[in-house]
Formats: sequence, structure tokens, C-alpha cells
Amino acid sequence: MTNREFYDNHIKLLAENDVNALVEHDYHEDAIMILHVAEEPIILSGKEALVKQLGDYMTYIYRGFISTEKLAITEDTIFLEATINTANGPSKVYDALYMKDGKIFRHFSGLK
Repeated sequence: MTNREFYDNHIKLLAENDVNALVEHDYHEDAIMILHVAEEPIILSGKEALVKQLGDYMTYIYRGFISTEKLAITEDTIFLEATINTANGPSKVYDALYMKDGKIFRHFSGLK
């Protein structure tokens, strides 16, 4: 699977709203997520923490994907700016994904 195909499938998995499938399919066993959404960065490590965080995100914030404004893909990274629908209306998100073994190894994410 190319990183472009991975990205397209990641959007599909988000739409399915199955957090366990999303984490199992898309995140590396040693994945770390760094969220820039509060005063201090939130750093999550391991699939259990990702399932909890993404589950809360899908339940309380995320309401659907609108569009990708910018997308840069290399053999080991995906960087994007997108618009999503949230509980508070449309919002811009910024994500940088460092890929390893076809899965997200490091995920930097911000919401504006």
C-alpha cells in the first residue's frame, strides 16, 4: 500500500467510526502521538492510550471529514492540512505522520 492509499484508507476508517479498527490497522505497535491542542503538548504512547484518546475524540469532537487543503507525501511521511466538522463546527487540523512498516509511527497533530 502506498502512503497515498494509506491516507485514503485512513479517511475511510475515520468515517466508519471504529476506533479499535483504526488504531489496529493504522498505528505501529510502538506509535507515539503528540497533540498540540492545549497549553502543553499531550504525548500518548501505545495502542491502549491511542484507543482511549481517539475514542474520546470521535465521541466528543469529530463529526466528519470535509476536505484536504494541503497534502505532502514522501516514502516515509504524510503531512496534511484538512478541514473537519467538529461538535463546534468546521475546524482546521494539521497532521504530520512519520510512517514505519506501513503504519503511523509518530503522529503530530494540531487543531486550529
